Amino acid sequence: MKKRILTSLCVLALMLCLIALPASAGESLFFLILNDTPLPPSVQTTPIQSSGWIYVPVDAFNNRATGVNFGIYFGFTDNRNKLVFYTLSGKTLTFDLVNNTASTSTGQGIMPGKALYQNGTYYVPAYAMCDYYGLTYSYSSAEYGPVLRIKDENAVLNDSMMLSSARSLLRSWYNAYQGTQTPSPPSPSVPSSTPSNAASRPSSSPASPDNTAQEEPEVTPEPVKTFSMYLGLRSEDAADVTPSLNTLNSIGVSAVVFFPADDLLSRTDAIRQAAGRGHLIGLIPKGDSPAQRLASVRSGSLEIARILRQETWFVLSGEQELAQAGFLCWSPSVTLASSQNAYEAISAVGTERNEAIRVLADAGQDLASAFSQLIQDGDTFLSSRETAY
Repeated sequence: MKKRILTSLCVLALMLCLIALPASAGESLFFLILNDTPLPPSVQTTPIQSSGWIYVPVDAFNNRATGVNFGIYFGFTDNRNKLVFYTLSGKTLTFDLVNNTASTSTGQGIMPGKALYQNGTYYVPAYAMCDYYGLTYSYSSAEYGPVLRIKDENAVLNDSMMLSSARSLLRSWYNAYQGTQTPSPPSPSVPSSTPSNAASRPSSSPASPDNTAQEEPEVTPEPVKTFSMYLGLRSEDAADVTPSLNTLNSIGVSAVVFFPADDLLSRTDAIRQAAGRGHLIGLIPKGDSPAQRLASVRSGSLEIARILRQETWFVLSGEQELAQAGFLCWSPSVTLASSQNAYEAISAVGTERNEAIRVLADAGQDLASAFSQLIQDGDTFLSSRETAY
């Protein structure tokens, strides 16, 4: 018995050594690698340290944000008081955001059992997530800062080869972070080339003619104004969402997909497909009065919970009654009509605003060309979260 206790203590000590981040690492840029994909530092991907543990943003498990799919999804329940991670096989890990505890569907103990909220996003303990979902966790000290790597059986390179392969990329991000290089490397889904028609965007000053470069080399045209946007996809009248989801998948964009609150049972397959492909689910209120519309989304949220094992709080509305009831009212800045030039309609609004805009399109609209052009221009599609958007 004593020998078993001593062995257990040794294993625990070794585990703590592996998962505790050195104090000096908090002063450096912290990198995240998922399988064989290094991720550019951002609020959505950069790990943090708290009380000796390494935490990762929830979007580290959002394949739309990272391009790496571990088969783990997440959402909020209990009026956003619980953060639930789950797999399609039903393995769940629930963080109680009020009581700072964690529980699993298998009764497994979680340490630490607390999620953190910083920088406008939630962070979860990396080791606990990896241990419960069977992922491999490793921490390395690289030339340009600490590196956390999370991988599953799809990873090809070992840790040493991965660090060697990523060295130049980490160096460029580190230099950009230090201010010695001005553009930050684009994310994998954003092409680095500048399109020939980018200068057609409104800017604060006109671009210089091509033939002035030799005469006045010190004059540099100001960059074209870019903007960020959230995307909503409206699916009514039993519209097939698959083509639209295929388009979003091809360009690495996520959306809130809205379904009629009074017709969810007939859309079960579409709802599961949208959620399984990494999109959030929202409701379209139905009824002739504010009270009826509120009742429809309350009932719809419970129905979504039965279908997906997660509730939804997004509603396609701007009604004050719904907001006061705790729902996240998603009011579009731009609603795309099928007859519009989508690229021009979005650009016209986006370049005039000093904040992220919300774009609403109908399922079935052909938006591949417009969205690809926006990405080439340097515009950014943001991932909506049920905490803020």
